[in-house]
This record gives sequence, structure tokens and C-alpha cells, in this order.
Amino acid sequence: MSKSDKGSARFHLSDEARRYFERIGVGRNKGKSDTGDFSAVIEPYYLCMILGIARGEVSEPDPMGPDMIREWASHAKEHDLLISGLVFHQYCKKRGVSHDDEGVLMRMSDFFSNDRTGTYEKPAFKMMNEYAQGGFNAIREFGPISDLAEFLEIYLQELEGSL
Repeated sequence: MSKSDKGSARFHLSDEARRYFERIGVGRNKGKSDTGDFSAVIEPYYLCMILGIARGEVSEPDPMGPDMIREWASHAKEHDLLISGLVFHQYCKKRGVSHDDEGVLMRMSDFFSNDRTGTYEKPAFKMMNEYAQGGFNAIREFGPISDLAEFLEIYLQELEGSL
């Protein structure tokens, strides 16, 4: 069984994706952007995941060196319930379970963690990480960008075109 089959109980943003966003600026890694930066790695992860969901693109995550966190943090933390609702909806949709299906409650126990150590179970992280990699694969096609405003402008155009 490969490492990816086991799944990781963490968010996963590949080393390549980290380098891409560090060019703009993430946390203590001040990039080249004159218009701002990301306060934490979880923010570009979230943008990658949302674009992957919008485009319906999933991909096995590329290698990642440094560990990531298990829960939403930074600005994403302010919206964690909305994010959880969105990704749980996508999780059920991929499995053919509608919101009025009795199977939704069963899926909740597969998706959300029942203990205090985290928010999600491994299958949820696996799905989110695959969407994040799929979204980054699309972002990679933007070419090298070092300014946050330019990135967000292109990102929003791509996102709107995917809906």
C-alpha cells in the first residue's frame, strides 16, 4: 500500500506549490509581491482546493516536505464551518448521496473526526488534498506570478470560468 493509499490526516500542499506561493509571499517567507502576501500556507491551500472543486479536477498530491496542520487556521479559520459544509457536500456528491438521503449521517462519521484531535477523518483529507493538487495543477498554468493582486485577478477569472 502506498503512502497516498493510507492517506494523511493533514492538509497537503506540495513542495512545488509552496515554492510557487512563496514567490508571492507566505508567512515569514516574504516574497516579491508589492500588493500583499498570504499570512499562512493554509490560505493558498484553500484557494487551490476551491479551484480544484470548481473545475472538478483531482490529482494525487505531489511530494511535500514540511508538515502541514490538521485544522483550518489563519483567515480560513473564520470560515471553517462554511468550508466544512462545502467539502462535505462535495464528499457526498462524489458518492452519490443527496442531502435528503439517510446515508448522509453515515457519511458524516466517515468524514468528520469523532475525537478531539482533529476536524476530519483521513478520507476527507484525502479528498481535499486531491482537489488542492488538481487546483494547483491549473494554477501552475498561470505561469510564474510574484504579485498577489495579479494572482488573485487571474485566479478569480479562472474560478468564474469554471462555475
